[in-house]
Amino acid sequence: MTQPAKIQEKQSKPELRPLGPESSTWRDFGSYLFHLMLPQAFVLQSAHPVIDVAVSKEKKYKLDPWGRAKDSTKLLWPVVYSRPEKAIEMGHRLRELHREIKGVDKDGKKYHALDPEAYSWVHITGFDATLRMYEYFGRRLSREDREQIFSEWKRMGALLGIADKYIPQTQDEYWKHFDYIIEERLQWGPVLDDLMDPKFYAGYPRPEELKNLPMPIFKLMMSAMGWFMHKITVATLPQNFRRRFNVKLSKADKLLFKLFAWTVRTVYPLTPERMRYIPLARRAIEDSRRNPEAYKQDFADNDMELANVS
Repeated sequence: MTQPAKIQEKQSKPELRPLGPESSTWRDFGSYLFHLMLPQAFVLQSAHPVIDVAVSKEKKYKLDPWGRAKDSTKLLWPVVYSRPEKAIEMGHRLRELHREIKGVDKDGKKYHALDPEAYSWVHITGFDATLRMYEYFGRRLSREDREQIFSEWKRMGALLGIADKYIPQTQDEYWKHFDYIIEERLQWGPVLDDLMDPKFYAGYPRPEELKNLPMPIFKLMMSAMGWFMHKITVATLPQNFRRRFNVKLSKADKLLFKLFAWTVRTVYPLTPERMRYIPLARRAIEDSRRNPEAYKQDFADNDMELANVS
């Protein structure tokens, strides 16, 4: 499979237009439904050789998973759930933080977190994750829904400092590139050895917030949750990824996941809105309702320059 040429040919600089309370991204990105898709997205991202090397250097995903989750929430989610000026600032800050992640792998080859293919791949996994979140846990999307989600996904990429030439500009182009990366570029490395271990989540260290919980109870709780999270991770991975890396999904696992997905589709719509979102997103939603004028600024002519992706 050859790499789609269109992405390489694009040279235009994306426009910075923050996503607001009326966007579908606000409805989805900070929801607990979307968080069900995050483990499989991290697997896809970590299978890229550049990301595997960068992530495995400190192994924070394994040694301090709770801290890593908090850091991600503090840095990425505000790119969506902020007032317009702050959203642009947070996108720029996030990209600049990645500038410092670089080094040399075990074979003496240099790597950099802002490698264009690797940096854009992290964002590229998000559109697929959103669509499959709806497929498994939500409603059927219309063509207009998909177009809106795709358009907002491209806007999010611009906020993260990804140049247009590294972002698919149509859905057809997107799927060609998505499949190309899975089939030709991803590798099973040390990070996936950890993430795809059925006992991975059970090995999480006890967080400070639960220091008073007896360790045997914590371990029992994490063993049960870890077993279930592993099943969800495998079930939500793209089929071509499972096929390429021989990740098995048994008939019993499929049945269990279908039952879980049906339960979520049934119960989630009945859940009060305040319980559907992570705290950061919930606070932003409440702020947008108290101060709607703060979210109605026009950034169509924003002239803030994006750094070149190198």
